[in-house]
Amino acid sequence: MNPYKHLFIIRYSEIGLKGKNREWFEQKLMRNIRQHLSSEEASKVTKIHGRIIVETNADSDKVTSRLQYIPGIANFSLALETTHELGPINEIVLQLVSEYIGKVKREDITFKIAACRSDKHFSKNSVQLAAELGGTVLERYPTFKVDLTQPECVIGIEIWPKDRAILYLEKTPGVDGLPVGTSGKVLSFLSGGIDSPLASYSMMTRGSKTVYINFHSYPFIGEQSREKVIDLVKHLSRFQTESILLIVPFTEIQKAIKQECQERYRTLLYRRLMYHIGNRISKNHKISAYVTGEAVGQVASQTIENLTCTEEAANKLILRPLIGMAKSEIINKAKQIGTYPISIQPFPDCCTVFQPRKPETHARLHLVLKEENKLDVETLVNEAVEKTEKLTFETQIIDTALINF
Repeated sequence: MNPYKHLFIIRYSEIGLKGKNREWFEQKLMRNIRQHLSSEEASKVTKIHGRIIVETNADSDKVTSRLQYIPGIANFSLALETTHELGPINEIVLQLVSEYIGKVKREDITFKIAACRSDKHFSKNSVQLAAELGGTVLERYPTFKVDLTQPECVIGIEIWPKDRAILYLEKTPGVDGLPVGTSGKVLSFLSGGIDSPLASYSMMTRGSKTVYINFHSYPFIGEQSREKVIDLVKHLSRFQTESILLIVPFTEIQKAIKQECQERYRTLLYRRLMYHIGNRISKNHKISAYVTGEAVGQVASQTIENLTCTEEAANKLILRPLIGMAKSEIINKAKQIGTYPISIQPFPDCCTVFQPRKPETHARLHLVLKEENKLDVETLVNEAVEKTEKLTFETQIIDTALINF
């Protein structure tokens, strides 16, 4: 007898396209699932027939709320298991239909039986099995209609070896992509605005473990800005098992830039000093690349010329997943992942401090370097790094209603 109360069938798409290293990706995803569920009751994670199976005693709603945010999962189903005997299979099909009727409160429903047979010794092929089970449904519910193209209700059944039949009613969508940890570790420059959280999310779904860095200019910006960034990291923490946030004091650097350098270069110098700090910090966290929420032409500092001037200070590859996106598209995606309501809270980030009245939009690198050479960069960076605050967050499931993939 199975000691677990619930059975989840997990499906992936992009991982299935991998070649000889597919198993490595599968193992990474299984490890991540185990870690995300470690705080719940006893769970068993295994693999069979291109599926990952989670058997658990934990509350099914809690498990669902974790699985839907794990990168690498395309979709999953809470399933019921029985034997290859047609009697029990028919009973479960009718049970699932009854559950669906209870949700929609009507019986004029279009439906489809989606059958899959991986055990070729089973007495019926997939088409025959679907036809028989469909007949069972129509006999009990004559107002139902079969629709093989756009049915309202899809009942899935998979015939597995060793006398196992798996049935399910729904496929809950996941975030898809690649498992976190398959594409190195990145340092995300998190400002607290709309763009950088989405850029962070994008890289996690491409398999990158993400460390966050934020620059805080107290007392010119208040503690509310710091708390907003913390809330963003808490929200994003659902996508990886552990998140680190590094909060760097940036006030003295901005004072020095204001005092020593030409006004129109301030924002560019802010960003260059951020990269200098990132270069120092990245050594301790084994960072492979930097991530920003920059998009070409969105603000003055994000012209092609200015991006060229700022990225010269970085000693790592800079990934810009939003680089060609329109602002409206970014906003829509930020709403989908639930960061938008946090990002629009009216608390400024450090780049608003001593903001130039007429910022340079087409900077030349040699002129920017001339301004930077007026600063004692090494001392400023060392002091900022020494005073950096490190916060760690475990996976958190909060405000799940905000997420809509």
